[in-house]
Parts: sequence; structure tokens; C-alpha cells
Amino acid sequence: MNSLFEYWRELLRSILGSFAAIFLLIEAIEVLGLGDINLSVVQFIAIILVPGIVVFLVDGCWISGFLKSEVKIPNSVNDTKIKVKFGDLFEQEGWKAIAVNDFFDSRVDEDLVSSKSLHGFVLNTYWADNRIDWAKQVTSSLNGLTSKLETRSKGKGNKRRYPIGTTARATSGEQKFLFVSLGETDLTNNETSANAEMLISAVRGMVAEARAACSMEPLVIPLMGTGLARIDTKESVILDLIIAAVLEESRNGRVTGAINIVLPKRLNRKINLKNSLRNWSHGQ
Repeated sequence: MNSLFEYWRELLRSILGSFAAIFLLIEAIEVLGLGDINLSVVQFIAIILVPGIVVFLVDGCWISGFLKSEVKIPNSVNDTKIKVKFGDLFEQEGWKAIAVNDFFDSRVDEDLVSSKSLHGFVLNTYWADNRIDWAKQVTSSLNGLTSKLETRSKGKGNKRRYPIGTTARATSGEQKFLFVSLGETDLTNNETSANAEMLISAVRGMVAEARAACSMEPLVIPLMGTGLARIDTKESVILDLIIAAVLEESRNGRVTGAINIVLPKRLNRKINLKNSLRNWSHGQ
């Protein structure tokens, strides 16, 4: 459950609502001559706080859902468990999906790959001293797949461009990754961009590769497309697009035992998981 301190506004609203209701009840009893209610300050505060906290918890967990930190998305296609939750991507077990540009560049120089992207973070964290190993694993995984030779105006970076959705495997110690082409690179300035259609294609391509790679290990998917890929839409819409792509690709065959979509904790004020569950419960 998310930290209660982050929801002080909702808690205050619940307490004030309880105060108003209890105050009106007490006034009504006295006006109707049903008796006098004498309460100490401590008793009065307790009577206000306890119902207020109860209302806050019930609303946060079951009605509005703003306290939900994990939900299970209905899956009528097969028995794969699909969950959406807030958490740390790199603390999860299983194969982790990482979006990259369509050249699968490995140079983190704020031009080809940004250190602020998940792609850059993974390279700097797990292949900091052995970037060649990452390039070898990716090249081997991409061997034989469709690509196109391109000329890049700045004269650096990989020369082969791969279709959106192309996915390569690479591992470092116990960490296992599926690097999927999502961002389309501008040959003149190396900036990447993507749209909703590309996101769906990328997720479906990655899930298809995960079917062969995971071997019943969990597949872990971050909220791809919200960073340097520059998909111009709300985070909640991007989440729905990812879920839709996962479910659609699952129709082609069971992927693995569990698929976990992991959202950054900082988005818990922007994405209401109860709403997502409600939307997909109605859509199944």
C-alpha cells in the first residue's frame, strides 16, 4: 500500500466529512429533544477521527482506489497472470523489457543514448565496464533479422536500422533483459520519437520474443514510451496501450506464467490502478 502521508488531502477530506456528519447528527438529536450529548474534547476528537480514517481506507482501497498499489488484469485469453503495480523495475524477478532506439546503440553520450533513459541506465549499471559484451550479445540475438543499412549524418552509432518491435536478448549476472526497438531515430540529429502505433508494435514484438525467452519466468514490462521516446499522451493511456498489446499478442499463444507491468512509484498520484482494473474488467 502506498504511503498514507502522500494522501493527506484525501485523509483530511474524509475527516472533515465525518466531522460534518457527526456534528449534524448530534445537533439533530438535541434539537428533537432526544437527549443531551455531553462529550469531552478527547471523546469528540476520537469520534471524528475513527470514522474519518475508516472512510478514508474504504474509499482508497475499494471505492476510488487511490491507495491501490497492485491490481490483477482480467485475462480471458489464457491462464497467464497479468498484474499492474507500482515498484522498482530492477527489484523484480524475471526478464525485463527495455525500450531502445531502432539502431540498438550502445554509446551513452547524451546523443546516441541518454543516461536518463532506461536504456542508458541499464548500460551504465550492468555493462559499465564491458559495453562490448552487450554489443556482442545483442548482435548475436539480432543475427539474421531484417535490417536496413543507413548513413547517419553525425558519423557515429550503429549503421543497421531494425523495424519497430525487433527484440534482442542480453544478460548480465542474474539480470535478464529483452531490448526492444521502440524509438525511431532521426538520421540528422539522433533524436528518437515514437507514437501509439509504434508502442503497440514494440510491445507485441517484445512479447512474441518473450514467449521463446522466458521459459515460464515472469516477464516484467516498464511504462515504455513515457521517456525519451516522446509519446505525447497521458501515462494512463500509455498503460492501457501496453495492456491492450499484451492481451492481443497473447491470443497467438501463451507467453509465460506471469506478466508484470511495473510503474514508477512517482506516478501513483497520476495513475489510479482501480480505474485501470475497472476499465479492463468491463472490456473483457
